[in-house]
Parts: sequence; structure tokens; C-alpha cells
Amino acid sequence: MIPPLSVSALETAARDSTGLDDFGRDTGWREGFERLVAAVEAMGPNDQLRHLAQHNIVGQLVARLRFVDDDKRHPEIAAQDIGDPLIVIGLPRTGTTISYDLLCLDPAVRAPREWEWYIPWPPTQSETFATDPRIAQVTAMYDNWLKHAPQLLEIQRFDCTQPGECNHGMQYHFGSTNFAAELGVPDYAAWLRENRVPGQYVSHKRLLQNFQWQGPKGRWTLKSPQHLFDLPALLEAYPGAMLVWTHRDPALTFSSLSSFIAGFHAAFGGDKDKAAIGRDVVETWIAGMNRALDARRDPAIERRIIDLAHRDVVADPLGAIARIHGRFDLPFSQEHQTRITRFLTENPAAKRIGKHRHSPEQYGIDTAQLRRRMADYYDGFGDLLEKPA
Repeated sequence: MIPPLSVSALETAARDSTGLDDFGRDTGWREGFERLVAAVEAMGPNDQLRHLAQHNIVGQLVARLRFVDDDKRHPEIAAQDIGDPLIVIGLPRTGTTISYDLLCLDPAVRAPREWEWYIPWPPTQSETFATDPRIAQVTAMYDNWLKHAPQLLEIQRFDCTQPGECNHGMQYHFGSTNFAAELGVPDYAAWLRENRVPGQYVSHKRLLQNFQWQGPKGRWTLKSPQHLFDLPALLEAYPGAMLVWTHRDPALTFSSLSSFIAGFHAAFGGDKDKAAIGRDVVETWIAGMNRALDARRDPAIERRIIDLAHRDVVADPLGAIARIHGRFDLPFSQEHQTRITRFLTENPAAKRIGKHRHSPEQYGIDTAQLRRRMADYYDGFGDLLEKPA
């Protein structure tokens, strides 16, 4: 029997693990941490779920301690310039992953790998980038998930050597949608969709600096639907960021994401109530969409965005990437084009496009009601939301 989680016990475990005790002056992460712990216990979790939450939270606290210690010994890390990243920000399941994968085939690009996001310390090293022992650790984690929920392979790629999403890194600031997807935690999910997380992008940039310091260099290319929740803070951190907003009918988007989350819950031993999953997805991402649409009223934000239809990514992936490069005046090299063509022919991730089967009804999602609640989005971007032929 695993005892209930507590803030003090988790902090003590992290300090004991590292021999360090300074979590730093940035306390913007603390509210999310405390709310997450309370939300886990509010569910009356079984031992499997409580153990998973304990393991993950202690790991994230350990990373914070390590980063603060590194900043004391190596102030040059946090002095680095990250530049103007290209960032994919569309709703989940709108073609964000395939767009991101294709953009990251550019030889000039540097993208964080999934293993880096999940285990960000020690700092990445160029010499061992392809052989880092964390690759095996994260691969084993993925294999365990897929053993319990093999259907996840039909929905998403599971290769930790590929470019990873920023929401994985946002776990270290305790402000990530990953917690709700993996653990359930409805109280935490409600808090996250109703509040902006202060300091989120301070931690985000510090992670990129950690990856860049002694690791591979290049023009940063990033991705996470969660950026929709706070575009002003994203652009405050990265004023020259170039934003790629992918679009698809939310009725399909939300049922696809609900199916994905249901697979995670099956893997982690959490609640498998499909209607509850659907409700949480709808409420969370309507909130995110409303924040993003409101942010676009600022001309300084609007001019940083290119809008891209999911159907166009499916029908003409090479052309979609060319449009992005053209919009932001980025070179589109022959080597990049050749890599895209090869990827579309040979990579299993490309062959998965359009094969995931799901429906709103499976998750209690009322399509007519959804479209009424998101009328501003449908009115503004309806021309981008049609299905591919």
C-alpha cells in the first residue's frame, strides 16, 4: 500500500535523491505542483496510479533541483540566445505531428527529441546525441505503455528519438496538459484550463538552453497544442517566433484526442469512462481555443501566424511545408525536399495518416452543441475545416 502523496514528502524525496535543497527563486511552478498533488489524491487513486504519479512528480522536482544547481555553476547556460523558433500550435489531432515531423527534416533545424523532454538532465551532449542512455530508458517506458494499450500505435508514433512536444517539457513547471491525459486528475485539468500558469515560458526557454548548450545546434522548431492557451506569454518569451496553426473540424479533433487519452488511461490503470474523457477534452480545448482566438485580436500576434488546413497537409504534404517556408521567408533546400519525399514513401508514421477510426458519439460529444459553442471559430475558419477528399 502506497501512502497518500503529500507536497512535503515529495520534496523530501527529491532532495534526498540529489543531495540538493534549492528549488530556486522561480516559484511560478509551485501552485501547479500543489494542485496536481491534491488532484491525484482527490481521485482516491489505486496503487498503480499513485505510484506513477509519485515517480513522475519526484522526477520533475529532481530536474528542477539539478537545473538550479547548474545555473549556479554554469551561468552561461541561461545566457544563451534561442533565436526565433518555428512553432506548430494547432489543436491536437489536426495534423500537428506530421507537419512537425516534416518541418524537422530540414538539415538546418534543431528540434528537441522526446527523450530530452522526458529526461532533460544532464545537459544534452552532441557526441552522444544518438546513443544517449536516456533513449533506452524512454523506449522501455513506451514499450510498457504499448504492452497495456497497443491501440496507441494506430494513433501516434512512439519513437523517442523523434522530435517531441513542448507539453512534455511543461511538466517541469507543473503546467502541462499531459497530467490530465495520463493521470486523469479532473480537478487539476479544471484549474489549468481556467488559469494562466505564471513563469511557464521561463522554464520552457531554460530547457531549450539546456539542450542547446553542449548539444546539437540549429534553428529551433517546436510543437505543442498547449501553446494556444497563452500565445501572449509565448511571444513575450520568443518575440520573433513563427507560428503554424493547423485547422480541422473540432468535432473530429476532439473525438480523436478522446480516443488517444482513453488509450493512455488503459495503459496507466486510470478511469476509462469515455463520456468523462470526452467532456474533459471538450471543456479543455474550447477554453484553449477561446484564449487563442482572443489573443489573435492583437495585430502583433496575428502577423506571426500562418493558418494551414489539415486536409491540405494530408493531400499535399510537400506543398504544405513549402507554404510555411514561403510565409516566413525560410530557405526550402533541395535536401529538405528530398528528405520529405523519402519520409512520405518509407516512414510508417506517414502511412498512418487518416487510418485512426473514432467518432464523437463514442465519447458523448454532441456535435451540434459543440458547433454552437465554437461558433466564432467555425465562422472565422470554416473554409479550413472541411474533410480531405
